[in-house]
Amino acid sequence: MKKIQGSAGTQKAPASRAPTTAPDTLNSKQFASLQDLLSEGEIEGSATASKAGLVKGTPAYNNAFLKDIFLDDTPILQDTASNTNPTDADFNFKNVEFDVRFGTSSQQHIVGIESSQSIVSVGVDITKSGGGHVKQITNTNIDAAKVTITFPQIQLLKKNGDIKGSEVEIGIQIQYQGGGFNTVITNKIKGRTADAYQKEYRVSFDRDKIEQGTAFPVDIKVIRLTDDSTSSKLVDKFQWSTLGLIVDDKQRYLDCAYTNIRIDSEQFSNIPKRAFRIRGVKVRIPGAGASNSGTPTVDINTGRIVYPTGYIFNGVMGAATWCSCPSMILLDLLTTERYGFGTHISDPNLDLFSFVKASRYANELVSDGDGGLEARFSCNVCLQGSMDAYKLINELSGVMRSFPIWMNGNVTVTQDAPADPSYLFSLANVGEGGFSYSGTSLKQRHSVISVSYFNMDSRDMDIEVVEDAAAIAKLGFVKKQVKAFACTSRGQAIRLGKAILFSEQNESEIVTFTTSLDAGAIVRPGNVIAVNDPVRADRRRSGRINAATTTTITVDDTTDLDTF
Repeated sequence: MKKIQGSAGTQKAPASRAPTTAPDTLNSKQFASLQDLLSEGEIEGSATASKAGLVKGTPAYNNAFLKDIFLDDTPILQDTASNTNPTDADFNFKNVEFDVRFGTSSQQHIVGIESSQSIVSVGVDITKSGGGHVKQITNTNIDAAKVTITFPQIQLLKKNGDIKGSEVEIGIQIQYQGGGFNTVITNKIKGRTADAYQKEYRVSFDRDKIEQGTAFPVDIKVIRLTDDSTSSKLVDKFQWSTLGLIVDDKQRYLDCAYTNIRIDSEQFSNIPKRAFRIRGVKVRIPGAGASNSGTPTVDINTGRIVYPTGYIFNGVMGAATWCSCPSMILLDLLTTERYGFGTHISDPNLDLFSFVKASRYANELVSDGDGGLEARFSCNVCLQGSMDAYKLINELSGVMRSFPIWMNGNVTVTQDAPADPSYLFSLANVGEGGFSYSGTSLKQRHSVISVSYFNMDSRDMDIEVVEDAAAIAKLGFVKKQVKAFACTSRGQAIRLGKAILFSEQNESEIVTFTTSLDAGAIVRPGNVIAVNDPVRADRRRSGRINAATTTTITVDDTTDLDTF
């Protein structure tokens, strides 16, 4: 007989668990619509979209533009995002709507900018079994409707006592003149809320039907796509509370480039600061040259005008396009009536050839100081207020190291560029006083130049310091601060600093003299001249010919004249 021994065991009761409540994830939202004037005149548009060669008005173009719009210094869409199919994770800000006009003289207004709104109370519960509810709009001045729905609660009580959220899908339909309903909006509201939650939906009417008179009456229908709740534990009914009748702002703001951005107030504590990276106003550039010498083009990445080899300007300007050439921008400012001096100056008052000559020099490729090449001078500036005309013209001219002069009834541009001397001055064609020299004070010379310019990467002012070691050894550390007007290139800022140092150290002397009428008629401001002063050279290298035969030349003075 086997003996079985053991002990009585006890089964523990499961530990009790307190019911949980899911967090309240649904909050009523407000949106702000912000309009920003970008520029006067027609602009090229988005910098990113232009580089990619995208077509204006397409979703891909607008997505690329969102990479160039910064809210509180943060781009709306990340630069690495796809232009054609960005995901939610690519956006730094959610629920952003965007539209833009480029400043043409025939542009249409932006749809969605409200001028006025009247509210009609609806107050009808929407059920799937009831087939939804319809409201008719007969006022032909209405451009859109705003449907507001209200959920008193969205909650699901589980068997274990937990309170969870739920999901409800709704739909909004529209029909014109009884032609049948089409669904224009479907949306899923997902989450939990124990108090009232409201959401608004804008339904824009078909512009073509409105213009053709085939829109009204318009019927708006709200439907429920999720099955109705049959349990007291699931509370998810909703009500169509109000209908807003919207009249849009029809202002087209012709010849003004502007944007409209609609943002979710949940992501901002106040109205954010906006910044835009754009390709600016389109200006005229030289047209097809003479003798089939080619047509200038613009590098859309840099704005540099590319002149064909052997190009010959024939006085005919081409179509307007965006560029960063300071000469063509100055020309546009001088001739445009809306924002420039075109009411006083026109092409017949301009020496176009001097502008094109300055443009060709400005657009020559030089080292950017970082192993690449760039245009010698580029102009990238936003003029946001009125300025003294004389000051503005000189500021723009100074970008390409030039200055404008009024001569023979025309405005011409003269530039500090390499050139052969246009005239030789000597004791033979100057006054009795000869040449008088004066130098600049050492106190007016500097050995270090601090150049501030706008850095496009950081979107802030940056500083580049240029030093002259020989000048520092001679003068000490004498610093000069300079602001590079319209400069966004580090290389161009460095070249400006070097040019100032070179000028102060090597162009330190002024020669003064009076001259004869014939020389004064030839030489113009900006011309390069040669001076032969026997006092300095210890030799006479210039003079006049009094007479000449086939074998003999008689000069005006043989004193100290070398013979050959």
